[in-house]
Order: sequence, then C-alpha cells, then structure tokens
Amino acid sequence: MKRLLTVFFLFVVYNSFSQEFQLAPPMLKYNSVFFSDSAAFSVVFSQPGTAVYYTLNGSEPKENDLLYKTSVTISKRTIVKVKAIGKAYLPSETISAEFIKNGKPVKSIQYSTPNESYANAKGDILNDDIGGIPNYRSGTWIGYDRDTVEINIELKKNEKINTVLIDLLQDENSWIFLPEQVLVNYYDKNRNAYVPFGKEVFFNERPSPKQCSIREIRAKTRVTTNKLYLVLYTVRKIPEWHIAKGNHAWLFIDEIKVY
Repeated sequence: MKRLLTVFFLFVVYNSFSQEFQLAPPMLKYNSVFFSDSAAFSVVFSQPGTAVYYTLNGSEPKENDLLYKTSVTISKRTIVKVKAIGKAYLPSETISAEFIKNGKPVKSIQYSTPNESYANAKGDILNDDIGGIPNYRSGTWIGYDRDTVEINIELKKNEKINTVLIDLLQDENSWIFLPEQVLVNYYDKNRNAYVPFGKEVFFNERPSPKQCSIREIRAKTRVTTNKLYLVLYTVRKIPEWHIAKGNHAWLFIDEIKVY
C-alpha cells in the first residue's frame, strides 16, 4: 500500500510540474535585420513533443500558424515572431525581429565624432545594412556621451521622401537611453536653406526592456531633396528612478534609412 501511494504521489507531482513548465524561448538567428534584396532567418530550438510556430505579419504565433521547418527568406519589410508550443508545456515567450529593406540610395553620411570607446572606423556604418542586434558591443553601433549629435545625409540624387528611419539602442542597465528628441531638417533648393521636416520627442518616465528601437520620423507631406540634417538631443540627466540618476546618459545609433 505504501508503495502504491508513493507511485501515485510521484505521478501527480510529475504531471503537475509538466503542465506548469514554460518552454524556453527559441533562438532567432540572422546576420542582420537590414537588407538590400533579401534576408534570411533560422530558428534554433530542440525539445521533444514541441514545435516552433511563426508569423510574418506581427501577430502572436499560434498552433494554426506557420510551422517552422527550415530557414526562411524574406524580401520586404517584415515583423517576424516565433514561439515554441507543446501540449505538455506552457508556450514560450515570443521572440520577434523586424527586418527592414533599404531605402533611397545614399551617397554619404557625416556624423558627430563618437566617444572613442564606441567609434567605428567604417564611414558607412550608419548605412551598411549590418546590425539590428541589441548588443552595444557588437561593432555595429556608434556611441555618444555628449549633449547633441548632428548627422548630415546626402542622397545620390534629388528624391521625393516622407520618412526617415533611425535605429536606436535602448539598454538602460548600461546607461543607454533613447534621446530626448530627434529633429529632422531637409534642404530646400528653392529657399537655399534647411527647413523642418519632422521631429519625435521621447519620454523616459519608466524603465523599458533592452531592445533595438526602430523610430520613424515622418513629414506631413512628401518633400523633394537630396540632403537631410538631423539633430539628436541626448538625455543629459538620467531619471530619478534609475540607479545612475543625475548622470549623463549614453546614446547609441545603428542604421539610418530614408524613404
């Protein structure tokens, strides 16, 4: 009788734990989220009795969505989300990445001198289609600890544009914050001057997860230009809720695209 009770107890405990155990998230692998023609991603995950499902429209993956089997190639801007699901387990957390196709052809990008510890010798680092990885030591970011950052972009020709996309890093545990605001100006040939294109103001009132933050500054109407001038204002005093409150924050920039 004692043996039967022991077996029954172990059976109940096993089933209880297997039903409550949450699967680890899959690993989403890719070279870069930025691309000119196409990009590919693969998923690394191994757990008997489970499968990985994914979506390409930004929705949460479910069992009736796409079943991952092999590497997937995409050719347009796409939000990929993947999740591991198994009947004996709780679903994993959702892992996502946004893949971004190149914009207007860029002739050159000039930018303020980064901090020497986070500078990159590549002149085209802000438009080389390499990056989108939330690791400030990956070699794809340039880092600043100054009050303002200025960036001049020259397109290969006059183009009709209405959007400037910038990839910023948010890693508050490493003192890396989104800027206070970003101002975008464009060169108006008729006025022979730079005039306002658009802006975005950021708020750092509460903690945010570590992530690549893709921001888009849009003009109210399309403009025709071949030159853009950006000014980014960094957080000069880290907010009160942070352990480093009052200190100057860092600003990290990866890619800039024009559409």
